[in-house]
Amino acid sequence: KGPRLWLQPERKNSNGSVEAARWVIRDGGLKRSTGCTPGDLAGAEAALAEYIAQKHDPRRNVGQPSHVLIVDVLNVYARDVAPLHARPRESAAMIARLASWWGSPLEASRKAIGPKPLLTGFVSDINAANCHAYVAFVGATRSASRDLEMLRAALRHAQEQRILEGTVKVTLPPKSKPRERWLTRSEVAKLVWTAWRGGRSANGRSGEGDNWHMRRHLARFILLAVYTGSRKQDVLNASFVRHADHGFVDLERGVWTRKAASKAATRKKQTTIPLPTGLLAHLRRWCRAGQTFAVEFNGRKVDNISKAFRALVAECGLDAGVIPHALRHTGVTWAMQNGVELWEAAGYFGMTVQTLM
Repeated sequence: KGPRLWLQPERKNSNGSVEAARWVIRDGGLKRSTGCTPGDLAGAEAALAEYIAQKHDPRRNVGQPSHVLIVDVLNVYARDVAPLHARPRESAAMIARLASWWGSPLEASRKAIGPKPLLTGFVSDINAANCHAYVAFVGATRSASRDLEMLRAALRHAQEQRILEGTVKVTLPPKSKPRERWLTRSEVAKLVWTAWRGGRSANGRSGEGDNWHMRRHLARFILLAVYTGSRKQDVLNASFVRHADHGFVDLERGVWTRKAASKAATRKKQTTIPLPTGLLAHLRRWCRAGQTFAVEFNGRKVDNISKAFRALVAECGLDAGVIPHALRHTGVTWAMQNGVELWEAAGYFGMTVQTLM
């Protein structure tokens, strides 16, 4: 039988003393007193819950891969490391996706695409065949690769914390070719013009002649991204009001601090940059119009622009390679075409000279 409560009755000891009735925990041949009287059932239940939690805590012993659950490894990583990441919510979502597949053998077998993976839920399941099966399950090579990198980091942390013994190899999919798509000036102009003039008619389709201007936030996003070569999230977090969680656009000094004060520093440098004169004029006008953020929709900050951007690209007849990050490539490419020095461009765009090349 598993851990359970048992009310030990009053009993007399050999020396004549009387031991009062107590709730005790029984687990196989183990018997442990909770110290709770018969009337304190709630306290006894709490003691039992604590005992069960301690019994199943993966930190208690170093285990072989065939004895350590993958969900235990992921849970420890989620508690210890993931909250310190630059984007903890995104890390939590990746861990949840990993756990839903690696930690649920039956569910993984049901959702598998192609040959069924042989999973038991333990770390020993991690091999090349199952890693390839996970990539097929996710469906997007880049996302699956990031997930598996997270799993590899969780395994290393488990080894450091003496939860896992030995090393386990995580097989990553081949790296995809770096994106080389950038936009010409006429392509950018078409995107901006379509977004600025486009609206939504009464039947729900895009069209002109109304005053709704439902996509002007896309035009602002494109202008800010191309002018500065900034990453998507930096543009969406750009605020005219100083706040610890957002980048700050100083309209008086004409300077944009792209990194939020509360955000941990990462390899993706978010340098503070001077704003081009033309862009600064746009930003000041948007602020006078009542905006708090550079990119707003219906007076509120935009958290995700990908879906609306895809629809705009399709309407303009551009290829699927035009994604928000292509605007960063565009800004960098235009700077190189204009003869900007490598070291100056690298500092402005927040990348190394090697990455720039």
